[in-house]
Amino acid sequence: MKNLAQNRIKQRLESEIGARYNHGASFRMALVYPNRYFFGMSNLGFQTLYRIANDLPDTSCERMFLPEEDILFQMPDGSLSTYEFKHHAQQLNLIAFSVSYQNDYLNLIPLLRLMGLNEIASLRKDSDPLIIAGGPAVTINPEPIAEIVDVAVIGEGEEVLQEIIDVLRRVSSKKEQLEALSKIAGVYVPTIFDNNYDKLKEGKKATQGFGLVSGKANGQAYLHASIRRRVVNPSNPLLAQSEVLTHDTEFGDMFLLEVQRGCQWGCRFCAAGYMYRFPRYDAFENLKKRIQNALKHRDKIGLIAGDLLGLDGIHDILDYIDSLGGSFSPSSVRLNAFTPQIIAHLKKSGNRSIAIAPEAGSERLRRALNKTFTQEEIIESAVKLAEGGIETIKLYIMIGLPTENEDDIEELCELTLATRQALTQYAKRSAKMPTLALSISPFVPKPSTPLQYEAFAGIPYLKKTTQQIRKKILQAGHIRMSGESALDAYIETLLSRGPRQSLEFLQKATIASGKSWAIANPGQLKKVFQSLELNAATFTTQSFDPNSSTPWDFIDHGIKANFFKREKNKFSEGKISHFCMPEVCRVCGVC
Repeated sequence: MKNLAQNRIKQRLESEIGARYNHGASFRMALVYPNRYFFGMSNLGFQTLYRIANDLPDTSCERMFLPEEDILFQMPDGSLSTYEFKHHAQQLNLIAFSVSYQNDYLNLIPLLRLMGLNEIASLRKDSDPLIIAGGPAVTINPEPIAEIVDVAVIGEGEEVLQEIIDVLRRVSSKKEQLEALSKIAGVYVPTIFDNNYDKLKEGKKATQGFGLVSGKANGQAYLHASIRRRVVNPSNPLLAQSEVLTHDTEFGDMFLLEVQRGCQWGCRFCAAGYMYRFPRYDAFENLKKRIQNALKHRDKIGLIAGDLLGLDGIHDILDYIDSLGGSFSPSSVRLNAFTPQIIAHLKKSGNRSIAIAPEAGSERLRRALNKTFTQEEIIESAVKLAEGGIETIKLYIMIGLPTENEDDIEELCELTLATRQALTQYAKRSAKMPTLALSISPFVPKPSTPLQYEAFAGIPYLKKTTQQIRKKILQAGHIRMSGESALDAYIETLLSRGPRQSLEFLQKATIASGKSWAIANPGQLKKVFQSLELNAATFTTQSFDPNSSTPWDFIDHGIKANFFKREKNKFSEGKISHFCMPEVCRVCGVC
């Protein structure tokens, strides 16, 4: 089994392009993605930090991942080592977790045990390496892992990582290291910062506004009451791109380029739209240079953006890629942005499947979410894609949204069936029948969004509603249906909105398996929830009073609390808010 693990890693390293080997560096760190190699090497944030750390003088940044199941169960505690140099935890100065998804919190305890480290920060030895975590999941609420990590990074990590390493180089005592790190903007040290949210009668909202565009803050942050989100230089954003290329990943045939960070539309359920406010873009002349470099390594470029087709100059970008003989794949598309030119580019680039996201099945709920798409526009977009040669069209729709009722579910089914009917009519004209796929996912209320206070719909309701949709949709035929499980969404809600006491769930969900550790199966997880001292329902199926405290109130994204309250009211009223215009707008507070 040991040889199997070593051979697998050896084969991966031999097939990679761009891996870094800084031999003899005095500062050694491990960058850990708390999931499989296949997923970690698809993540641009992970890859960017790998490059930044290895660019620092006298620094070796090596990688660790959660081993695959056929190897994991045979690995005893302390056996996990880095990919590049086979270093174990005790040989490292720093271990940094990059966490994009809340459910990957579940893998932190198994990984630390595989490293031979105690999962509780206060029980680790001074000689153990410092454990930090960052990424989107940590940025919106680090509290579920606050007793696991020594340090959490709130916000974007491109600049703060060097500052952290500089502290660790010059300060040897762990206690003094934590004191020094707590003074860095965007760095949260749970043992030093007192987050007594549950002892406050009313939320002490910290957000007062960044003034990112104007350069003048819209008020002062509450001193010692908040951790302000770290933001990279907005005038010169260092947007991410592929640093290590491998075919053993989801996007193995592509070179990924981040062309936009954040999104301008302000959908009321979307954490990324608020966490990365305001949206930042790569200048076209600089993007052209990056495209030229990308096409030296891969024929296809994956363009990463919150709203790719809504970018100014998108036609020029796609024309330029085409002029160099390259092709592209979009990360996300807004369904009313399909022009004949864009569809032609999609087809020429070999895109056979495109997902469009109405997000809600009824027009009433779409307006509540700050989306204006009508049923006719959705159907028209699907037909346009079919006419452009797209073979599979996927509708992405959430269920369990606040105020959802039977009429909304009925409209969801009607929309899907009407789309299928329109595609059938197209097939009669063209003799080509595209595949229609419906992806149903439960709504998860995320911190730092206008819907952060709303309740999760609950597993029984979601199962019943999914069965209701499935029965009506599948009996019509020629429609594929998939989606996230209600249990996974329930766990995601707890780990998105939960307090520090959520550690109890993470510990009980970790069970012995062979020589190693695994996450409990669904049946076991249900028993885990029943055994918790923590009342999980408080943070999942119950709503929050907007005037009460929440576990994440101490995080300052620069968005005024009253802005979220106004947007929540607009959700209830079905009113549309204007898209983000940082040059002229100061409504939310970020600019």
